[in-house]
Amino acid sequence: MRVVKTSQSQAGDPAEVVKILVASDIHVGFSERDPVRFNDSVNTFEEVLKLAQAQNVDMVLFGGDLYHENRPSREAEHRVMRLLRKYCLSDKAVPLQFISDPSVNFHHSLFPRVNYEDPNLNVGMPVFTIHGNHDDLAGKGLSAVDLLHESGLLNLFGKFTDIEKFEVSPILLKKGNTRIALYGISSQRDDRLFRAFHKEEIKFLRPKEDSESWFNILVLHQNRPRRSEARNSGACVPDRFIPQFFDLCIWGHEHECKIEPQYYDSPDIVGNGIFMMQPGSTIATSLSPEEAGEKKVAVLSILQRKFQSSPIALRTVRQFFFDELTIDEGSAGRDLPKEKRRAKESDEELAAEKVREMIALASRERHSDQPKLPLIRLRITYSGQWINVAPFNVQRFGQQFVNAVANPRDLIIFKKQRAKMVKGTVDKESLADAAKRRNRELQVTVEDIVKDYFRSVDNKDDKLMVLGEAMLGKAVADFVAKDVDSVIVDTIKEQLKKAREYIVSKPLKVSSVPSFDENGEPEEDSGQELEILENLAEMRDCRLEAVKSKTSQADVGLTV
Repeated sequence: MRVVKTSQSQAGDPAEVVKILVASDIHVGFSERDPVRFNDSVNTFEEVLKLAQAQNVDMVLFGGDLYHENRPSREAEHRVMRLLRKYCLSDKAVPLQFISDPSVNFHHSLFPRVNYEDPNLNVGMPVFTIHGNHDDLAGKGLSAVDLLHESGLLNLFGKFTDIEKFEVSPILLKKGNTRIALYGISSQRDDRLFRAFHKEEIKFLRPKEDSESWFNILVLHQNRPRRSEARNSGACVPDRFIPQFFDLCIWGHEHECKIEPQYYDSPDIVGNGIFMMQPGSTIATSLSPEEAGEKKVAVLSILQRKFQSSPIALRTVRQFFFDELTIDEGSAGRDLPKEKRRAKESDEELAAEKVREMIALASRERHSDQPKLPLIRLRITYSGQWINVAPFNVQRFGQQFVNAVANPRDLIIFKKQRAKMVKGTVDKESLADAAKRRNRELQVTVEDIVKDYFRSVDNKDDKLMVLGEAMLGKAVADFVAKDVDSVIVDTIKEQLKKAREYIVSKPLKVSSVPSFDENGEPEEDSGQELEILENLAEMRDCRLEAVKSKTSQADVGLTV
């Protein structure tokens, strides 16, 4: 039977309708050292919580990247905690019945319960979130969002420690006859998640009883469009991988706002389609065309298997305008220097005129809640003879707009449009395939470099004996990409701990001990004769014999 879904007006008994405010990619802490933009992310985060309170929602749902940094500043953490406490803690009763096993949903926590059912807390508006790629796990598998979960300010779900096989257990919520199954997969490496979906290594658990009566929501934080031609996965998770039993998929990470639910029909004749919602970010973190649109959140109203989505425009977001300007002979003259620029070339004058037009447009459209200075980005494309002219100095150009825009240092980006030279006919498809193959051949990661190094060394003393190549490679990659200073030391300590536990758990004679993979598990076929570990085992045996001797002499009823 086909499930009917709707994004049209939804009426029903308030005691049956579940209201959820949906937002994503808050990025608290972005540009916090910028003297103009330092408050932008926090102001908009507060607006999101204010809207949730004003709309009297039952819960708030975030799609990841609450923080902009993996290790946010103390000020950023302090401001987030203060706002969550201000808007989420109250004596208001939460009408949602939590009926799944919280020890499974929050297995990563010492407190296995949803925060609004904790007798030591007064939570009136619960927040549920997955972690994103900016506030993802580091070091010992902890995210900055873990601190908020442990303190009871929000509920972190969709966190996985086994990154090869995923068993996704839903949070089950009930209000009257409306039942919601909320699934989450926090940010993963796109290639790894692609393989897991492709190999069907992801298992989504479903309620056994009345499985068709649940409204199923999946929250992801991944690349959605194809981002790489060099990888078979495309460095993304295609829409077609999302199982068709889901009613709604909320897609975090993508900053372009496509918050109106889009329906994708099922490829199967008898299957149901699925709605996709892409909330986008609440602030612009990159000056790209995708970020220039209006930023919004949405309130979902769910009644049994039907829902409506009501988008709400955010009013505190700093204005951002993106435009383009083409400089050619017709627009800027023909008498051009080929090597050295003259003062105040016509391209610079045209650019300044265009920027002033964009500032005037921002002034006309700005309302009282928005910051005064807008973000402006002008992309200038040179063509014709202008290709041979060096671009003007962007930072010097921006000085004239210091008190008129929020980003005077990076107002302009340049692009040169070169003429296409074609001789004969070219099989574009074959050429593209060849380029993709070559790109794949050249694709090298930090993990590959670490692995190749240790597998190529001839000196036995330089080979890894206890540490695993995969786990060490991942640590080096995190150090390079995320600038986490302690991750390598933490990884080594963790692997040494695993090795000790492995020795203790095995029979007294140790002939080989494996190295460990990136999950901290023994690698298959990696056993090596380890003289140092044999010595450790002998020392342990001596200690055990000494303990046995002492307990025997004391006639104490203990066994080892």
